[in-house]
Amino acid sequence: MHDIFFQNVLKAFIAIDPVALIPIFAILTTDLSMSKIIRLSIMVFLITTSILTFFLFYGNKFLNVMGIDLSSFQIVGGLFLFYISFEMVVEKRTKRKNELAKSFINDQELKDIAVFPLSIPLISGPSAITLSILISKDFTFNLMSLYYYLLPLIIILLLASLILIFSSMIINYCNETIINIFQKLFGIILGALSVQYIINGLREVFL
Repeated sequence: MHDIFFQNVLKAFIAIDPVALIPIFAILTTDLSMSKIIRLSIMVFLITTSILTFFLFYGNKFLNVMGIDLSSFQIVGGLFLFYISFEMVVEKRTKRKNELAKSFINDQELKDIAVFPLSIPLISGPSAITLSILISKDFTFNLMSLYYYLLPLIIILLLASLILIFSSMIINYCNETIINIFQKLFGIILGALSVQYIINGLREVFL
């Protein structure tokens, strides 16, 4: 009964990848007081939850309006997730996010980081949005679907918000090498998940 729930928790964790965001969060919040970081974290949680909930509820309907078959999106989405997983393994994704974080610190744009780049694209980025749309095909408006599909997203987004609050403390106690190892591991798992999405899409097209 709980298998789908735990599978979606794992999928959301890998797609959002909050562990890899720890050093970036630490950079972005380095000059903020704890009270401001907490307010920032609450704002980020509300924004990211709203974004991913929208795509979970209406992602499949949006594809239908656009005339896009879900199997086609599974294939393209799987390819896209595969590219992201490759970047996670070779660390290109982290380097790009670090450059983005540093540019905002240098420009003193701290007041705007709740929306960009924290909520979009660091947390509710392309991989998280793609995952939300892909799992929306099984979503219906009932309590079991909320438990299976929405709750896992909320749990991981809450975890990401908590990591945002304690990122500076975590980075002091956790070696960055360990974070990189976890990121590579999650990248491999995401790659396997993306291949499965491609296989599912091809199966629906040809069978």
